[in-house]
Amino acid sequence: MQVQMPDLVDMLWFARKEAGLRYPKAAASRLAQKGELIRLKQGLYLRSGLEHNTYALGSAANRLYGPSYISFVWALRFYGLIPEDVPHVTSATFAKGRSKRFDTAAGGFFYHDVPSAAYPLSLTFLGDGEQQFLVASPEKALCDELYLKPQVRALKEIPALLFEDMRIDEERFFALDRALLCSLAPVYRNTTLHTLIRFLEKEKT
Repeated sequence: MQVQMPDLVDMLWFARKEAGLRYPKAAASRLAQKGELIRLKQGLYLRSGLEHNTYALGSAANRLYGPSYISFVWALRFYGLIPEDVPHVTSATFAKGRSKRFDTAAGGFFYHDVPSAAYPLSLTFLGDGEQQFLVASPEKALCDELYLKPQVRALKEIPALLFEDMRIDEERFFALDRALLCSLAPVYRNTTLHTLIRFLEKEKT
């Protein structure tokens, strides 16, 4: 009986499901050459046909490098906060010391550190089964993205940053959970996020 191939295929799958196979790496390479698998990194493959599947890519990003969760611009696009398609999946890590990038036939996967204290906050799992991935809330994704931006101190610069430079949908921004934003932002100890809190407080008056 033919074994159903999972969305993400690693050497452990070959070892378990293809017990009689002496050379699992060679088998994976052959399947990749035939176009049935897309190589993400050594020993990890995505089943072909899923390279445009949002949930499969999210799951792949979690597996590819970690611990990590989906965030930054890819999450902002996923939630409809920015209009443009994002050509690479962006994820947050902590204590790695440097950014990481994987360029694959399924697209790019980018990873950036956030403060360790902020890392575990406001995360959720989306999707089902194999296509489940860990992702930041919209508020957390925004904080993560602003953490990477050049520091902004002036209140008047925040609207330009959010609605012009980042092209965030203004209506969706003001529909975000302000209390959550104000609780998350101080954890980053970041000037731009401190200015964002001041901006939100001013908008309440």
